[in-house]
Amino acid sequence: MSERKLSGPSPLRPSSAPVNPVVDSDNVSGARRTLPSTPPNKSRARDLLRKHYGLGIGPPAPLPGKVMDPTSLDSPAFDAKSYYEQLITTSSLPNLLKRENDLLVEIRQLDSERQSLVYNHHHELIAASDTIGAIKTRAESLEADLDSLRAAFSEISRLSSEIAIEQSEIENFKTTSSSKS
Repeated sequence: MSERKLSGPSPLRPSSAPVNPVVDSDNVSGARRTLPSTPPNKSRARDLLRKHYGLGIGPPAPLPGKVMDPTSLDSPAFDAKSYYEQLITTSSLPNLLKRENDLLVEIRQLDSERQSLVYNHHHELIAASDTIGAIKTRAESLEADLDSLRAAFSEISRLSSEIAIEQSEIENFKTTSSSKS
């Protein structure tokens, strides 16, 4: 008998999705109908991440030449219910248990990869923040140097103007004294 090593909810067992009763205004009888609840924050977060990384919003466009199989886990057209029905009708119990364990291992690996990506992005964000802080500190220390350079250039400009005035007075003096002689 095979022993189950992994615990947790099984992706092979259907779970009842929470439902929200919705009153249909077009429904004359006033009976309630139910719609599956979808967490808007998850789809919003996913859309924001897709937008940030330039992937576009919504499901990815199908690749040309790729079969849109609703029972393929990697297909954009994947349908969990079809996959479940196909798996239940075509697999034996030991195969179902093995597939469940395989899926749980794959889910854990993907979660681990996601956590690594988040950590790496967080680490890069902190490094960028530190770099920006260092640049700001250096720029602030450069302000004093820039102020002293401004003052020096102003003094140079003032002295240059005085020299130009004195040279012009000397030239005027030379021309007036040579014209008198």
